[in-house]
Amino acid sequence: MARVSAAQGIQLYTGFTVHVTGGVLDLVLDRPEAGNAIASEAIPELAAVFTQAALDNAVRVVSIRATGASFCVGGDVKGFARTIGQTPTERHADYFARMDRARLLMEAYIALPMPVIVACQGAVAGAAVAYPCGADIVLAEPRAKFVFPHQRLGLPPDGGLTYLLPRVVGVRKATELAITAATIDAEEALRLGIVSRIVETDMLQAEAQKLAARLAAAPRGAVRKAHALMRRSLASTPAEQLAAERDAIADSVADPDFTEGVRAFIEKRRPDFPSTRPDSDTT
Repeated sequence: MARVSAAQGIQLYTGFTVHVTGGVLDLVLDRPEAGNAIASEAIPELAAVFTQAALDNAVRVVSIRATGASFCVGGDVKGFARTIGQTPTERHADYFARMDRARLLMEAYIALPMPVIVACQGAVAGAAVAYPCGADIVLAEPRAKFVFPHQRLGLPPDGGLTYLLPRVVGVRKATELAITAATIDAEEALRLGIVSRIVETDMLQAEAQKLAARLAAAPRGAVRKAHALMRRSLASTPAEQLAAERDAIADSVADPDFTEGVRAFIEKRRPDFPSTRPDSDTT
């Protein structure tokens, strides 16, 4: 259950905080003493945050960051030690239920209709790699490491990685990373497309916030339509995709943001899109 901090309405959850301001939902993983490992009880809370964000017109961008030395070391591996004491039947039932909860979390994350920015420092391991793979823009510090440890634990990948990773790096490379328990640095992640840009460590958090604010000031309808078109493209035929583009453009030119964008362009000024104004958040 979330609690509200006196510090500007920050919602406190199990191992993370959420603050919505200026159209940006800022989700900060805040369990640095455990490498920001996602506790089992945090999974339904995270899923609820993403589900609610998708329905909230006040949220135009989702930014995911972390405190401490690492972005996230994945699941809480200490719990695996307790699992060893269970019978195979008990383990199967336990992890079937856990993975079902994780499935609902990643479905909610992947379904977010607005841009997602992820800022990565230190270790990004296991299922946590799904967050940058499912984001639209990923910033990473030079020392960031992306770790695929499942094989060393006798496990296949989880957390949506088998869906997201091949879409970013291709099936062959994704398979190689998984079955070799690879660790790649920020430069390799940039080359593969997991990372969008490398940012100096002392600028990482500020750059993520700056980028989120910039996207929050963009026309909401156009951004969401572009986001949706790109996400559906790999499952569409050319005819289906072109028809979707037609529909999106036809809808957009009827939007007040289009009128403002054209007027601002002609008048050589910065546009003030109606959808970014505070009173638009309730419509």
